[in-house]
Parts: sequence; structure tokens; C-alpha cells
Amino acid sequence: MMQYKFFIYSFLFVFLLACETGAKEEEKPIELKKEINESFSFDRKWSVNVFKEQPLGKINIALSKENIFIFDSKGEIKSYAFNGKRAWSQKIDAEISSGVTLGFNKLLLSSVDGEVFCLSKDKGEIIWQYSTSGEVLAPPATNGDIVAVQNIDGRLTAIDLETGDFRWDYRSVVPNLSLRGTSQPSFNEGFLYVGFANGNLAKIEPRSGITQWEIPITNSKETSELGRIVDLDGNFVFSSGVAFAATYQGDVAALDINSGRFIWKQKTSTANDLISARGKIILIDEKDQVLAYSQNSGNLEWFNKDFFLRDLTSPKRFKSSIIYGDFEGFLHALNISEGEQVARERVSRSNIISISVKDENILTLDSKGKLSLLTLQ
Repeated sequence: MMQYKFFIYSFLFVFLLACETGAKEEEKPIELKKEINESFSFDRKWSVNVFKEQPLGKINIALSKENIFIFDSKGEIKSYAFNGKRAWSQKIDAEISSGVTLGFNKLLLSSVDGEVFCLSKDKGEIIWQYSTSGEVLAPPATNGDIVAVQNIDGRLTAIDLETGDFRWDYRSVVPNLSLRGTSQPSFNEGFLYVGFANGNLAKIEPRSGITQWEIPITNSKETSELGRIVDLDGNFVFSSGVAFAATYQGDVAALDINSGRFIWKQKTSTANDLISARGKIILIDEKDQVLAYSQNSGNLEWFNKDFFLRDLTSPKRFKSSIIYGDFEGFLHALNISEGEQVARERVSRSNIISISVKDENILTLDSKGKLSLLTLQ
């Protein structure tokens, strides 16, 4: 009996040891290279704390020629001059989730309750307020005639920019399970483009709300609900009559904007924004690897895996480079031509969550609410 028990315990020990040995090792963020060939360096001019609690949705740092516009989740909208001094602040009685969009001398924001606010650029005074169907996690967009707002339930609402009146709405059928977020509507050559949680991209005539086409960027063949998550959450880009869009667990694709016909498609997975630069479509995938595809052919031109799992922001273009932040507060730059690291600067001790660029100025925002302005040294 004792020998039998010993055999059983020995078997279980070996079995558990084998399971543990064969278990997939947890992937960890890669350490940064100690040295890079710097082509330029960043110079931080100032930093200021703009919020204590990070908003739930996507944060745009809006920039005019004279001012910087930012918000916090408690409803305070703030404007700063480029020297770091506050120009004005305005309090709204709402939990702001996403914004700021600057367009036609107006500021646009949205709340977790689906409220959309239009404010004056000069003083932050409320011009109008509109209630949509539910939570909004992506900033509104405007073409000067309407304001387009997407709710997390897949409903797109068009509001008159001047009056705040309802114009039309459109709804796409979205799955029960999706990423927490939506893409920001985008205007191009007189039409409105919207990406949905079902992986579809829609082209809509903005005055009437008539849909020209709605096309799935990705048709998932997965059987599980998790495997079928193919959200189109990142912003898309346009170039010479072609729209470029990418989905999570799906594809990056080029479409003819007139017909909706695919020009090319490549497997990828991202919820980040895309960049169009020098004949390339550049994206950061779900594992924080940076990829550049040819706009014409879809061929992979370069691939950088030096930032694996470093929780990168969406990229922005800055001169001949792309820049983005990571979870340790570093700002990085890669050259567009080869994807090589050309600059690095630690801006914060917290993860960077948003970046904006205007002329020679780079604005970064971290998760603790620190807003910083940098220029080239």
C-alpha cells in the first residue's frame, strides 16, 4: 500500500512538474537598448499637472496657433499658452470621457453619459449641449457643418455644429463582446468615414446621412467570441483616393474610397491609429511592434521590435520621424525611411498616454496628468 501511494505521489509530482515546465512563459516588456545613434535630441521646456484622475476615453491634446486645450474627467476644460501659462479654465457639470476636438473656432467634448458639449475656443463658454444614446469614448469630429459622434453601442449621431440640433443618425450592428473603445469619425473629400466594433468601415454622405457603403475590413473565421473581436478602434488615414484602416486581430487594408474595393490587405492586429508618411502606412501592433507597409503594394518595408510590450501610444509624425511614448515615460523617435531609433527622452516616470504635434512643438500627456512641451535641442 505504501509503495502504491509512493507511486501515485511520484506520478503526480512528475506530472505537475512537467506541466509547469511546459507552461508558456509570461511575456515581459523588452528592456530598452542602452545606446542608440541619436540624430537629434528633445528639449523639455515645461511641465504642468492638468488632472489627477485619467479620463475613460481617448484624449486629444488640441492645439491652435496660440493655445493648448486639455480636459480632466471632473469636467474642467483648460487652455494654456505655449509658454505653459494658463489662459483660462471652465468647469462643466459632467464626467468628461473624450476630447478635445478643435474645429472652426469651437471645442468639442463628450461625456460618459453621452453628452456632447460645444464650447467657444476663446473663453470655453458653452455654446450648446446635446444628449446622445450612450457612453462616448472617442472624440467628436466636425467638417464645419455637422458634428459626428459615435457611441459605444455602434450608433453614429450627426449634430448641427452651429445650433446643436439633431440632423440624422446611423447604426451599425456591433457584437456583444468588443474592446472598450471606438474610432473617431473622420472627414475626407466631402464624405464621412466611421469604423465600428464589428470591424466594418462605413462611408456616409454627411449632409443627408445616406450610406455609400459599409465594408468589413476583417471577416473573422474564429469560433470563440474572444477570437471574433475585430474592432476598428484606431483612426484611419487617406491618400490619393485610398483609405487605409486596420482592425484588432484582423487586417490592415487599403480601399478605393469610391468603390470600396480592396486594393490590398495584410494580416495584423492593432487598436492604434495609423500614419501615412512618405509612401508608407505605419502602425504599432498589439504587441507594440512598429511596422511600415508600402501604400501601393502592401508589402512590409520595415519592422521594428525594439519596443515589444512597452505599451506604446499611437504614433505621430514629426518632421522625418515618427514619435510615440511608452509605459516608463520615454518619448521615442524612429526615422520613417528605415525604422531606426534616432532619438529618446524620458519625459515622465509614468506611462505616456497621448501625444500631439504642431510645428516645432511636441506635447506629451502621462497617466498622472502631467502635460509637457518639448522642442528639438
